[in-house]
Amino acid sequence: MVSTTTQLLRQALRACGMPAAVGASAVVFSLLSWGCRADQHPNSNLRAGSPTAASDPTVELAASQVNAIQIEPVGTYRFDAEKDGVGNIDFDEDLAIVQAESTLVGAAATVELTSKALARLKGLYAANGGVPQKELEQAISDHETAEGALEAARDAVRVLGKTDAEIDRMVATRRVGAPHSSRRWMVANITESDTPFVRVGQDVTAEVLAYPGRTFHGKVSKVYATLDPNTHRTRIRCSIADPAQELRAGMLADFTIRVQDPIEAMALPADAVVREGDGSMTAWVTTDRHVFRQRTLTVGLRQSGHVQILAGLERGDLVVSAGGVFLSNLLQASPAD
Repeated sequence: MVSTTTQLLRQALRACGMPAAVGASAVVFSLLSWGCRADQHPNSNLRAGSPTAASDPTVELAASQVNAIQIEPVGTYRFDAEKDGVGNIDFDEDLAIVQAESTLVGAAATVELTSKALARLKGLYAANGGVPQKELEQAISDHETAEGALEAARDAVRVLGKTDAEIDRMVATRRVGAPHSSRRWMVANITESDTPFVRVGQDVTAEVLAYPGRTFHGKVSKVYATLDPNTHRTRIRCSIADPAQELRAGMLADFTIRVQDPIEAMALPADAVVREGDGSMTAWVTTDRHVFRQRTLTVGLRQSGHVQILAGLERGDLVVSAGGVFLSNLLQASPAD
């Protein structure tokens, strides 16, 4: 009696247009000699994911199954190169700036005090020598020291980003900070992997829970040089425009930093990209909306439900935009399923 295996192999020979063989060994030899491909067999189970396929795995669907998926051509999408995170609105000034400004105000007050003392001693000394010359010389030295400290304090505040006009105002009013400022500060931590992309001067947008739907704009003003060894994050400080003075210190803020100009790139809807069990990313391509071929992808940016495609597809390819997981499951299913 001819075994079932031999009968199946003979059917494969006929499907490939080859002459029938007598024994099982002859059938196997014929298959090897003629090079019949598994995807030539009319049985769709052999087509779907057959290990003998010479190219990408394929799945063949019936008309009723095709109606359960969506197909569209590969297009492009405008990706904004951005980094997102969560920060919080901080006090108007960094602690280091507050300390430097306080030192400036103190130095200015000392200069004023030593200047008045020096002027008084000079008057007494010139009138009738009522003060010893040594006391006058000490007053001169104290005043010169105070002036040097004031100049150093001005330089320190200038290095931290204050203009000469702001420095002069603080010296004249003896007050730190900018009263009724139209800007606020936001501090945040960014991941170690994002630090190469974030630089001073980049545009920032922020949203807070207190004002849903509102966007506050600003710029990165400082990227701190140290990294937290426990969290592997570094701190940034951003200047946020707040003309109506609506932001309050302590508010949580979802922020986005634009790290480079937008790019137009080949893209797929996120549902079209399937993460396989081995971690690879795939999509399903068709030319006749009946047979679907699995392609391995190299992906890039993800944004607003779109995934950038770096390799694996060409523009205009017809892909399964919804239902790719269904096809991947069919591919993995055993013939008994």
